[in-house]
Amino acid sequence: MTSHYAVTATHLQEMPAKLRALIGKYFAEPRWRHTCYFYNRMSERYRRTICFHAGLSNSNTVYQLEEMDETTRERVISALDELRQAFNHSPRLSTPVLGFIHRLSISERRTLFFHAGLSATEFNQPIQRIEDQSCTWSTSLLVALDELKTLFDDTPAILTSVKPENYTR
Repeated sequence: MTSHYAVTATHLQEMPAKLRALIGKYFAEPRWRHTCYFYNRMSERYRRTICFHAGLSNSNTVYQLEEMDETTRERVISALDELRQAFNHSPRLSTPVLGFIHRLSISERRTLFFHAGLSATEFNQPIQRIEDQSCTWSTSLLVALDELKTLFDDTPAILTSVKPENYTR
């Protein structure tokens, strides 16, 4: 299993200066490039889901990662990391769907329902309803679950909200 990390300005401030300079010199640029590539190639729908989870407005979905201010970038990267951990921590077929959804935190579950295009009405119903044949929204939820699991299949191991030039400050 691959380890995944998210680097933010807070992590950078906690690093010793020489380590920060070393990482900045050799690793910051490719990490930044891979993170930007991953986020920037997402469709607006996926960006909207990430921004929703980060507590940002829909207007942020039109920006490339490098165009965002530092605080917004940190929120986006933190949301990506949290969702990556939630939706990419186990093989897709080995966990029963209901058990998988039960293990999600409330905010992760709310994001899943948002991504499925469902409302608070559906969210507030018992999750066991997805096993009921009369449940009209179970297919949307299952499709959204698979989409989010697939989204994080090729996420860079290290996501960063820190631009390379900020390592030398």
